Amino acid sequence: MIIEGGLALRRSNKVIVIVITAALAVWFLGPRLLGFRSWGWHQKLVLEVNTPGGLVSGGSTISAAISMAPKWVPTNAGNLHGTIRGESSFVEVSPGRYLFALLNDRETERAMVSFHFKASETSSQIFSALSTEHGTGFVPYSLYPELVTFDDLSDPKSVREVDPHNLEATFGPGVSLKRIALEVTRERVTAGPIEEILKWLPDYCGIRFDGARSGTLSASNRLANSLSSGAFKIPCR
Repeated sequence: MIIEGGLALRRSNKVIVIVITAALAVWFLGPRLLGFRSWGWHQKLVLEVNTPGGLVSGGSTISAAISMAPKWVPTNAGNLHGTIRGESSFVEVSPGRYLFALLNDRETERAMVSFHFKASETSSQIFSALSTEHGTGFVPYSLYPELVTFDDLSDPKSVREVDPHNLEATFGPGVSLKRIALEVTRERVTAGPIEEILKWLPDYCGIRFDGARSGTLSASNRLANSLSSGAFKIPCR
């Protein structure tokens, strides 16, 4: 009886191990087995600016993630869903004067285009490469982020657009944008530096820079009315 009981116990333990292993396999591999795909990587946008004192540069690293639904899903078959997390890139052009690159919903597209993948490569192949390889590409003008500065760093309403072709108009003679680079990197996501410059940023999560709760065409300062802290940090809190 003791021997039979021991064998039964061992069989029971094996069954439990098998069940747990199967459950873990479904938990980790289930979505992939069903055709759901996801990829992730870290990318760093670097602003390079020529100044009378020489070249200055600055950038921030964000995380990017892409998920794709399988073809059998009727509502969004093959659709891509992208998310990002991190802070916008900025560079100190001259003492106390900063150039910021706003975050937007084209961050993952910017990575796809900046590395000049072959036209024959599928989206899955491109995302797989971005999630496993590392390097530096250069952003084409058509995918430049919106560039802004603040006349007064303590006042969000003082935000104004910067023409990437004419930084002199904002920062003075001898200042020009050399290029915008994009690195796929192993660096950690940047956290904190932008709030050291824009100390009021956490107060504008869900609130426009002009104090309004929502955007309106009748706003006297359209740019300030169109921006909240989500253009500089995601999530904004």
